[in-house]
Amino acid sequence: MKINKDNILFLIRSYNEWDHLLETIDIIKKSWFFKILVVDDGSSDWTEEKIWTKKDIFYLRHSINRWAGAALETWFEFVRRYYEKYNFNYVITFDPDWQHDIKDVSKFIEKFEKDNNLQVIIWSRFISWSSENMPFHRKIILFLAKIFTLFVSQLVVSDPHNGYRMFKVSAVKKIYLTLDGFEYSSQLIDKIASEKLKFAEVSVNIKYTDYSLSKWQKSTNAINIALKMIWTKFFK
Repeated sequence: MKINKDNILFLIRSYNEWDHLLETIDIIKKSWFFKILVVDDGSSDWTEEKIWTKKDIFYLRHSINRWAGAALETWFEFVRRYYEKYNFNYVITFDPDWQHDIKDVSKFIEKFEKDNNLQVIIWSRFISWSSENMPFHRKIILFLAKIFTLFVSQLVVSDPHNGYRMFKVSAVKKIYLTLDGFEYSSQLIDKIASEKLKFAEVSVNIKYTDYSLSKWQKSTNAINIALKMIWTKFFK
């Protein structure tokens, strides 16, 4: 079944990066995708004042900075409430730091068109090693995250912490996230496993720049992420 671009909603979280956000929106629209939802995660820059110049996008704002997991749940709640009203059947999470290549979208559209039972696509940097300039220590952390995901969720995923993903709305309706920080990625994989959602991994071309690297969480925070996920999964 052919997927109409007008049935795809792009989800962007932005925190104090108005200039990058503006260009990211333009990049998406130049590829003929026109449904975009921005969650302003408590920015203190010009985002809230200037976003209204882009009158044809959806805009939601957190009053305080709540991080990536909370932004994703805010997106998902919007999708669950309004997907019928605004007529979208698929959503894509897309970062405003120019890491993600809009050309890769054609890959997961093709994947969904070939398999009507597919519900989630998780993009991977490691299927064909398609990441530019990734620091070595980051590769180690992501390898350990893969082992951790297998332990917690019994799911083999080559790149559990990649933010470039595509979902059917039917999958979004089954995924509820409670972790606000970057540990949400592990919880998301766990939800995919527990809800038995059919997923696939697709290679993407991730570009690392000084700006995108500066936004990364500290590698030492990986321990905190693991502990929070274990507590939520087994004890809460």
